[in-house]
Amino acid sequence: MSYSGHRNSYDDDDDDDESDENEGSESEPCAKVARLQLRTLRPAGMAKNLCDLPSEILEKIIGYVNVWHHNRIRATSKRLRYITDLFITHEFQKALNKNSKANQRSYKSAALRSIKLATEVYVKYGFETLFCGCMLPMLRNSYKDPFCPATKNIQHFLINFYKGIENRLGSTQEFNLLYVLTFLRLLKAFRSFHTTSSCVGISKWGCVIELKGPWLGVLWTSKSRLQSKSEDHTKILIIMTELLLAEIANEAFRRVSDCDNEICIFGYDTSDNKRCPKTRFDFTVHGSKQIWSLFRSCLEENEENFKWPSLWPKDEFMFDLEIHSKEAMKWGCSETKYVEMGLSIGDCDSTRSVESH
Repeated sequence: MSYSGHRNSYDDDDDDDESDENEGSESEPCAKVARLQLRTLRPAGMAKNLCDLPSEILEKIIGYVNVWHHNRIRATSKRLRYITDLFITHEFQKALNKNSKANQRSYKSAALRSIKLATEVYVKYGFETLFCGCMLPMLRNSYKDPFCPATKNIQHFLINFYKGIENRLGSTQEFNLLYVLTFLRLLKAFRSFHTTSSCVGISKWGCVIELKGPWLGVLWTSKSRLQSKSEDHTKILIIMTELLLAEIANEAFRRVSDCDNEICIFGYDTSDNKRCPKTRFDFTVHGSKQIWSLFRSCLEENEENFKWPSLWPKDEFMFDLEIHSKEAMKWGCSETKYVEMGLSIGDCDSTRSVESH
């Protein structure tokens, strides 16, 4: 990995120590020292345990270890799990910065940036360990170039990551808040992002966003089997991540989602003409000003100027979303897909719930 340059210096030091000991043993007689005295000669402050070493040194040591063994190391102790998380996070960030500077439109840069946008809100909320734990299988599947995962591996990573979020948060206000923030940040990241309207009302904020190039729609939905409430939500995030990756890398594609009870078809068109498909996202947030102001600033502020909340808002809210795509109709999909999250408009002070259509 990136720390391989340090290995030779440590190896050289060890070799020098061993050669000095061998020379001394041949030229000078050995004096026997009592075991108790040997213990007292131990330098003060010397680490008695591997975990007692500074984090920087432990992180370098972890860098020498094959990624296939990281799971076993993580299971050893909380301290080593923290160190492996630190190593994965730093390596991911270094790879992202390096590839963004080299070529922002490359697939590798697009993949890393898309992963960051799809997970950053959750990581800042406190799910860094979950992020690193889900990242390990993807790194192992891309062993020759760990931070250049195939689209299929990214999809599996996000499925596992969002499933972990669902298991920890369930149908709660926190789940809804983090979801909407992530969705809006993904929308904002598209180059073709365009706000056609934005209006503020009493305890609500509405906005219409248009994207040029990506399109999506529902081809078939099972009527006999109820869908998981969060499955529909997270599926949209995964689709949006794949569409964003395609736009950054400027790669056209068309794909059918792999889901048991619903078939979605989506794609990205690189045509630079008037016939390029457009998709409209029409959404409304019903809730306190603190809630919709956070969402609004997420869309209107630049990524560098966006201020992450020091205290995450606890207010209940409702999020209505309509996705309109005429291109999807050409493939037999309905023109509009509806998504609802949070409480009903008239029950903003009642028990938390999540609904999805």
